[in-house]
Amino acid sequence: MRYENKVVIVTGAGSGNGRSIALRFLEEGAKVVAADLNLAGAEETVSLAADPSRGLAFKADVTSKQDVEQMVAAAIETFGGLDVLVNNAGIVAFTPFLELSEEEWDKVHNVNLKAPFLCSQAAAKVMIESKTAGRIINITSVEAHRIVSSSGHCQPHYNSSKGGLNLLTKAVALELAPYGITVNSVAPGVVATPFTEKGLQNPEVKQWVLDRVPVGRVAVPDDIANAVLFLAQPESEYITGTTVFVDGGWTIA
Repeated sequence: MRYENKVVIVTGAGSGNGRSIALRFLEEGAKVVAADLNLAGAEETVSLAADPSRGLAFKADVTSKQDVEQMVAAAIETFGGLDVLVNNAGIVAFTPFLELSEEEWDKVHNVNLKAPFLCSQAAAKVMIESKTAGRIINITSVEAHRIVSSSGHCQPHYNSSKGGLNLLTKAVALELAPYGITVNSVAPGVVATPFTEKGLQNPEVKQWVLDRVPVGRVAVPDDIANAVLFLAQPESEYITGTTVFVDGGWTIA
């Protein structure tokens, strides 16, 4: 097993991509802190593992520095260290620019950009202190690179938060490289999760998506997890500050 006894934190692990990422690490022998604001969802994720004793469900608001520090401390206290951080927690809101409130702008940026900053900083400090060649992996989006407008309006708050996360990835990768810590991002296209399920049940919406995906199918959470596990492995130590697109070719079509 590739990740036997490695300690991994996955934020937003209570459902969707985060659940798949956490379960894949558990299958590969890792010890996983499944963090989510929805504790019941995180607990369900851990319960689905073949060996739930290697998982810890942890309730955390990742926009709170105190919660983030407690989350990292829980990984160390429970499992003895920290090797991999996956900043997966994120939100999206479909509000036209002219109707977008300051509160919604702040909420999206706090979850999608501030939280990865807080989590990465806390994790990096632990990795440096323990001399761990750690991995930090951010989940961004194809919408950090191109504007997607299927409903007649765009998502400037979401686009800018994920675009900012791309540059945060590069900046932190540069600063942490001397410590042997790599920082990369994974940019999914449309993924079949509980969040997108309703939309994809609409034949017109699904066809709109498929028309833009050269490989001819919608992604599933395991597609995202595969890329994350690739970037987390020791053999990926020479890859840092880059983005792996898991979009079926959307960004090149």
